[in-house]
Amino acid sequence: MNKGWPFRLRQSLIYFSALVLCSFSVIPILWGISTSLKPENKVYVQPPQWIPEQITWEHYAAILKSKDMLRYFYNTSVISAGVTILALVIGILAAYGFSRYKFPGRNMLLWSILFTKIFPRVVIIIPFYITLKNLQLLNTYTGLILVYLMVVLPIAVWLLKGFFDNIPYEIEEAAIMDGCTVFGLLWRIMIPVSLPAIAAVAMYSFILAWNEFLFALVFTNGMSKRPISVGLAFFIDEAGIHWGQLMAASILMSIPAIVIFTLSQKLLVRGLSDGAVKG
Repeated sequence: MNKGWPFRLRQSLIYFSALVLCSFSVIPILWGISTSLKPENKVYVQPPQWIPEQITWEHYAAILKSKDMLRYFYNTSVISAGVTILALVIGILAAYGFSRYKFPGRNMLLWSILFTKIFPRVVIIIPFYITLKNLQLLNTYTGLILVYLMVVLPIAVWLLKGFFDNIPYEIEEAAIMDGCTVFGLLWRIMIPVSLPAIAAVAMYSFILAWNEFLFALVFTNGMSKRPISVGLAFFIDEAGIHWGQLMAASILMSIPAIVIFTLSQKLLVRGLSDGAVKG
């Protein structure tokens, strides 16, 4: 059935708009890859070269041989894994409690959790800094993980609660009649059914912890605990900007997040859409 030129025009405009929007994300990545493969003296060549005439891997080799950069990658991996695991454990337990149990102050507490998300990060830096200093958690993995959790948990709890609200009570009642405990119910029924929402929370937590810069810069000093996001800033010094190594480190930093997102993309989309529905 021929739908005519208005339909084809509308479809063409949609595809063109999508292409323009995608270019805002893809073009900087392609330019970063191109820059990372150029010799340092070719970075500022005019006109700019998208495809380097001379390809070099020296910038990647320098990053992979640098003990400081490897330490930054290790720190980032530890912090991101810790935030993701704790966000899932605490978020699942809290969301299940808010979804299934009625207790005094439940709604006020639930809204207060979401309310903490509206504060700009610059506003809460000083209270966080004083708290971490009093607890002797500055420049530690534990301190950064706890701070990141404060940012991640509101979204995690609300997303998982919305998903749990849509799971029929009859499933739990049947499991309880069979002698299943509360934790057995969570492990054997609720978690397998809620995998899309859990994947969305895990992805959100991991990417936030992997890319976070401001908190990591303020709450760490020295190389021992700084993540890669802060380490990238040290490619800018009094000698200028070392674009080749900066772009190479940025590309390497992006790979884990891209791989994880690609592998869990379907679960992520389903989790975000189903968890956003209020039951």
